[in-house]
Amino acid sequence: TGVQTCALPIFIVLLLVGITLCHVEQPFITKEHVEQVKLESEFETFSFEEHPFKNYSEQRIKSLLGTIIPANPEEVPYGEINVSLPKSFDSRVTFKDCVHPIRDQRACGSCWAFGASEVLSDRFCIASKGQINTVLSPQDMVSCDKNDMGCNGGWLNHAWSYLQTTGIVSDECLPYTSGNGDSGVCPSSDFLRHTCPNGKAFRKYKVSSFKRYATITAIKTELMTNGPIETGFTVYADFMSYKGGVYKRKSSQIMGGHAIKVVGWGVDTDGTEYWIAANSWNTGWGEKGFFRIAFGQCSFESQMYAGVPVLTSEELFLQ
Repeated sequence: TGVQTCALPIFIVLLLVGITLCHVEQPFITKEHVEQVKLESEFETFSFEEHPFKNYSEQRIKSLLGTIIPANPEEVPYGEINVSLPKSFDSRVTFKDCVHPIRDQRACGSCWAFGASEVLSDRFCIASKGQINTVLSPQDMVSCDKNDMGCNGGWLNHAWSYLQTTGIVSDECLPYTSGNGDSGVCPSSDFLRHTCPNGKAFRKYKVSSFKRYATITAIKTELMTNGPIETGFTVYADFMSYKGGVYKRKSSQIMGGHAIKVVGWGVDTDGTEYWIAANSWNTGWGEKGFFRIAFGQCSFESQMYAGVPVLTSEELFLQ
């Protein structure tokens, strides 16, 4: 009887240990995974040793994403070909002082807010001819845009609607604090008094209107004329290992939706047209934080959004 009495607690302990072990998240980015991607891909990939996401679990990988992609994204046609458009264009050259540095969303599905705030930051600088060279706050959108879900993701059209109706403050006014996955609380009482939480000067940066650009020609023309555009696209497993070159997916495993800032386009030596984009995974990933992706990949062109910055009369006068 004594043996039987002792056996029950031991069994329960072993069962609990087994359950705990089952819940330990297994690494998604393994040496085997990286070697397989390298074998299949045409673009340059990271080795496992240098991989910025080595040993990340699948859940942690997905925390780097966060844009909600429509179930059936539209195919984007070329539209009327504009022969005056160049074969390549780079906002980092044309609008050199207005394309702001690569950022890092970290473990929060806030790419939708980063892409939108970064595009608007650049566009305010371009529209004001350098008079407003301010990095804007993705945290404002993550914490305060109630039509999106903070670190749990968002829609690009909702993000741009928020920029039109409410606007966002500067990054200095409301710095990014959600890198640990916590969306934070909107400092509404401070905002209602029109003061930044840190006491800095308050201003909401808005757009008067926004739209989705529905043809390749329209996208290119807008990029050249008014600056970067935000887009959302489907991320496949091999994209995580991208180090350089022109990305063309080989993987069939979908990781989620992601939003970034499109800054230009070009043509590869084999004639492949590609977009140039700024990611929000810091400078240790890709081409110092940027990447190139072939036209038509991963529904990349289906959600191209941008808006028109609202400048004050003084800022318009300075031009």
